[in-house]
Amino acid sequence: MHSLRETEAVFFDLDDTLYDQLTPFQLALEHCRIDLANTKVEDVFKKVRYFSDVLWKVHIRGEISLDLLRIERIRCAFNDFGLSLSNQRASEVQERYEFEQQQINPFPEVLTIIKDLQSRKLIVGVLTNGPVQHQMNKIKSLQIDQIIPPERIFISDGIGIAKPDKRVFEYVQRQINIESNKCCYIGDTWENDVVPPIEAGWTSIWFNHRKRKPQSNHIPLETIMSYDNFMLKLP
Repeated sequence: MHSLRETEAVFFDLDDTLYDQLTPFQLALEHCRIDLANTKVEDVFKKVRYFSDVLWKVHIRGEISLDLLRIERIRCAFNDFGLSLSNQRASEVQERYEFEQQQINPFPEVLTIIKDLQSRKLIVGVLTNGPVQHQMNKIKSLQIDQIIPPERIFISDGIGIAKPDKRVFEYVQRQINIESNKCCYIGDTWENDVVPPIEAGWTSIWFNHRKRKPQSNHIPLETIMSYDNFMLKLP
């Protein structure tokens, strides 16, 4: 049980927090008949996420297009494991990956948790990086839009600020008019979902189902490996 007695608002990251992002990636590799040799698909996926975060900083500076970012993150991840992948093949994987992301389902417990939080009169929302339409397509596939109102869904390209900039959390806080120490964020990546909310005065819960290592001295309120039996203990 997790005690957040003063919490009035809970926001979730989207990718690999509300749904398993590995599944569409794995299906894309299988469709494109990509041979990983003896490398585990989850290890490659973690590297794709790593390079996605690294290249995102380059993208928001206007130095790389989003389309090129998506291809380069896959190519760089493969290269890290000594696997060669051409730009054309990486583009094929990315195209299929985007297709598979429209077929996604939420983690089994997610919708129940959101409804439970809402029943406790908490503000519940989503805060995610990415292009507005692309991310909204995922949210609709997950049917999250049916239980979270549009004014509680914040997407970086629509705001003009992106994680890991802590100002995106300050922006959301102003929009919902709740004090920072009464806001909580749940996400899977350390740099984007743990560090900036804490620096913005929020509480952070690290959804570490990929078993990553902390990258700084920041301390999340809780670290959870799954949503099994997860609930927020509130008055």
